Formats: sequence, C-alpha cells, structure tokens
Amino acid sequence: MKVSIIVPVYNVEKYIERCFNSISNQTYKNIECIFIDDCSPDNCNMVLQKLISGYRGEIIFKIIKHERNKGLSGARNTGTIYSKGNYVYYLDSDDELTPESVQFLVNLAEKYQGVDLVQGNTETIPNPENDWRNISSKFPEFSNDKMWIKERFFRQPKIPVNAWNKLVKRDFLTDNNLYFREGIIHEDEHWMFFLAKKINSIAFCETICYKHYIVQGSIMQSNNNLKSIESMYQIIKEIAENVDEKNNVSQRRYIYLLIFSCFKKIDNLKKSIFYKKLKLILIKMFISRLKQVDLFDSLILITLFLPHVFPIKNISGRLIKKL
Repeated sequence: MKVSIIVPVYNVEKYIERCFNSISNQTYKNIECIFIDDCSPDNCNMVLQKLISGYRGEIIFKIIKHERNKGLSGARNTGTIYSKGNYVYYLDSDDELTPESVQFLVNLAEKYQGVDLVQGNTETIPNPENDWRNISSKFPEFSNDKMWIKERFFRQPKIPVNAWNKLVKRDFLTDNNLYFREGIIHEDEHWMFFLAKKINSIAFCETICYKHYIVQGSIMQSNNNLKSIESMYQIIKEIAENVDEKNNVSQRRYIYLLIFSCFKKIDNLKKSIFYKKLKLILIKMFISRLKQVDLFDSLILITLFLPHVFPIKNISGRLIKKL
C-alpha cells in the first residue's frame, strides 16, 4: 500500500528540517512525500533540496513549486492531484510525525480493507489541558455506521476537525471532489463538512502518530478577525446551502454554532458587511424552519438575531447545545 504524504511549505525555514527528518525516519517505507513550495519567501526550497540530495533511503521525495502563492488549500490540492498513493496524508510543515506513524495507520487500513479514513492520535505541544485533538478512549477502533460517523463530526465526542493526521483513501477524495476551498482560512471546517456527507467508514488509532506544535504568529494563532469572519461567512453560506434533507439536526446545530462564534468575534464590527450578510443567512434559515413548523430551531435563530448583549449570548449558546 503506497502512501502519499503532502506537505505545504511556506515560510517555515526554522521547522522544515524537523518535518523532513520525521518523514525520512518512518519505519514504513512505501511512501512518496510531496513538498509543495507555495512561493515561500525564505530558503525552504534550498533547505529541502539539500536534505533530499543527502537522503539515502527508499522513500521518494519530490518538490513541486507553485508559480504563484495559492495558500494552504491550493498547496494541498496540488499535492492531491499529483499524488500516486492509495492513501493521502496531509502534514503541516511546522509539525512532525512519530517514527511509526504511517505504519500504525497503514496497519488499520489493511485490517479494515477499503476504509475511507484512518484518524491518528495527536500530541499538542505545548500540551493544553483537555486537548480536543487527543482521541484516546473516545472511539471504537472501526465503524461503518454512516450516521454515527456523521454525528461524530458534529457532536461530542467529535472527530478532530483538522485535515492533518488523517490517512484518507485517495479515490474517496477524488471521486467525491473533496478538494479544499481556496482563498479562505478555516478551510478544514469547510472540507470536513463535505467529507462528513460522503464518508462510509472510519478507523481510529489511539497511538500518538503526530506532534502538533502551536506556533505563535501562524495563521491560526494570529488574531486577524476580519479575515477570519470573511472566511467563516463564505463557509457558513456554502454549508447552509448543502444541509442534507434527512437527519440534518447535527448539521444545522453545527451551522448555528459557527454563526454564534462569528457574532462573538464581531461585537466591534457590527457595521461590517459580513455582519449584515450573516443576518441574511439567519433570516433565510428562520423562514425555512418556520415552514417546517420547527419552533425550537426558530427560537434559536431569533436569539441569534437579537442584539448580542451578554444575557442573550448566554441563552443562544445554551439553546444550541440542547439541539
């Protein structure tokens, strides 16, 4: 079984050798690793070329250089298109794999032939209290109960939303057009929503396979509220238009939570175009739920629409959690 590890590279010169070494030291060798140089302004490309030229082993390393910066989503998409493996594995370039990471995940893919996705366990550094990325004792080793799997993407205990540390069958991705939405941040939220609609089977590995480093100054750690809200608006708009006709309670709840989260961020940006656009989505959803005579959802939407002073926020959050 061949595995394609896809590593987007942008401005990570300080970390790229650590990432490379964690791949080259894998005990499983049937791997191609594709580094996507997304027009990185530093010396990442030079460092990688030197590391690859000095590597003596069975793993195949490649560098694909973008002619223009396409962002994390575009880099992952390029890697997926060029990949030749049976399974794809996304790795962020400031993180690293444990030595037996791919072996553990492949073992489960071989044990449960044809499984769509194998979720690995993660160690976050520095380690936060109650790390949501740690999946120990939360899930069975395998499930092909489609409805249960979908619930786990939206309700606790939740499958981690991040795209990395997941061994995903390549044909499953390409046949279902599960590429990343380009031009936004929080792209994993968008990708996982549509993946959850299609997935039929999943396996879980409780062994730590991935070391995720919280890097200050990264896209996810920087507090760019306007960019974040703009991206979340695009995500909410698209997923609100793609809620399943049946068994959609968890999906609606997920959308309400995203809107609730956005409104908390834009307390000081209430005149922004995204605040107004989000309210238009709320109105559309409110009309839809009224037509379905869904009074509880309608009440949630009313509280979300009201001014977001503290008491109303508290009511909105509690109602959503009860859905």
